[in-house]
Amino acid sequence: MLPLQILFLNLVTDVFPALALGVGEGDEGTMRRPPRDPSEPVLSRRHWIGIGGYGLVFSGAVLGALFWATQGLGLEGEAAITVSFLTLAFGQLWHVFNMRQPESGVLVNEVTRNRYVWAAVGFCELLLFGAVYLPGVAGVLEIQPPGADAWTIIALMSLVPLAVGQGVLGVRGYLRVSSEKRTAVDSLR
Repeated sequence: MLPLQILFLNLVTDVFPALALGVGEGDEGTMRRPPRDPSEPVLSRRHWIGIGGYGLVFSGAVLGALFWATQGLGLEGEAAITVSFLTLAFGQLWHVFNMRQPESGVLVNEVTRNRYVWAAVGFCELLLFGAVYLPGVAGVLEIQPPGADAWTIIALMSLVPLAVGQGVLGVRGYLRVSSEKRTAVDSLR
C-alpha cells in the first residue's frame, strides 16, 4: 500500500471510532473493579500479546485477501492493492466491536448500545465508498472500484479480525465467569 493510503486509513478508520468509544457510557462494572497496581506497567504482557495477536490476524486477513485477489481473480496492480486497502479499512471498522468487555453479550453490549459508534462506522463507510467511487479521490489514492467478486473477498476477509476477536473475547469471558464461580463456591466452604 502507498503511504497516502495508510495515512487515509489512519485518519478515517482510527479517529472516528475511537472518538465514538470515548464518548460512550462504557461498562457499568468498571468503577467496581479495584485499581491496577501503580507499579504495574500500563501495557501488561497480556496487552502486548493481544496487540501482536491482532497484528498477525489483520496481516493474515489482508495478505489472504491479496493472495485471493491475485491468484483467484487474477487482479494486478491497483485493483489488487484496492482489495488489500479496503480489506484493512473495513477490518479496522469492524474491529471497534471487539472493544467490548469479555463478559458482556456479543450482540448487546456497551459498544453496540453506543449510538456514536454506529454513527462513526456509518460515516467512515461513506468516506471509504467516496474514496473508491469519487474519481478525484480514487485517483489521488491510486485505487479503483472493485467488481462484485472483489467486494466478496473484501467483505469476507475484513470480517476475519472481528470473528477472531469475538472468539477470544468469548473464551476470556467464559474463563472469567468460571473463575468467579469457583471463587464464590470456595468462599461458601
